[in-house]
Amino acid sequence: MTRSLRVVGQGEVVVGKRTKIEPDVQFIFHRPAKITIGDYCVLGSGVKFVCDGGDIKIGDWTSIHDRSLLLSTKGLEIGQHSWFGQHCVIDGTGYLSVGNGVRVGMYSQIWSHVAAGEQIEGCTLFGTRPVYIEDNVWLVGSCIVASGVTIGKRTIALIGSNITKSSAAYSVLAGSPAAIKEKLSFYKELSFTEKWKMLSDWLFEISKEQNLAIVESSEGLVVMSWPSLPREEYIIFAANENAARTALLHYPGSTVCNLQTKKYTKRLTDLEALILKSLAGNKARFYS
Repeated sequence: MTRSLRVVGQGEVVVGKRTKIEPDVQFIFHRPAKITIGDYCVLGSGVKFVCDGGDIKIGDWTSIHDRSLLLSTKGLEIGQHSWFGQHCVIDGTGYLSVGNGVRVGMYSQIWSHVAAGEQIEGCTLFGTRPVYIEDNVWLVGSCIVASGVTIGKRTIALIGSNITKSSAAYSVLAGSPAAIKEKLSFYKELSFTEKWKMLSDWLFEISKEQNLAIVESSEGLVVMSWPSLPREEYIIFAANENAARTALLHYPGSTVCNLQTKKYTKRLTDLEALILKSLAGNKARFYS
């Protein structure tokens, strides 16, 4: 598919398959750099990339919504299945790393640099420090992350949080400046049996909604397909490594999703796109 992109300056933009980019998205290069966008991504209207020599990498299934601004001087990396609401600022001036499954609500700002008054007049508010946002962090909305901060995995920052200090995994943050809310927790322990039951139930619901064929086997497999040939595509969910190997043996060339590892074999089929997108919102995310 030939794609017409709005590129200004000397830079390279590489776009994956099944990725949707609105016509007014801009890619601006002040110095040469490379922007790599994965498969199944979405870039909304008015999104702007500004690269000053720093590469940008965006993983599969990541969505960046309308009017968001991405900056990069020292580099910007975003993992798979991340989501940014409208009007976000995503700043890689001092380097920014965003993990897998990160959710960032509307009007949030993530800064890896600060620059204010004149240095010649003695202003010290000038500098760059890298920011690291680990897997499955959720910045609920209108949050600000200061330069030099690391946010541990599965941290949730409530709306309006101004995060000026690093936090450990599974924290709940709130306020300005944001503080840890010791009595709040939004995760609970689930057994593997519970996880497999939840996933199976969702798959059967999706198959009913989409009129798909589905079979659950005693080998720890759920096999889904279109209801009729010649559209012979399969997506198979396996409970563990052994079941995944069995699926790959009996259904070569199919998409196989392993619940134990949360990995899948990417085939870029219509069925894969339908099922994984149906799960990926806030049910279960699989990574290539």
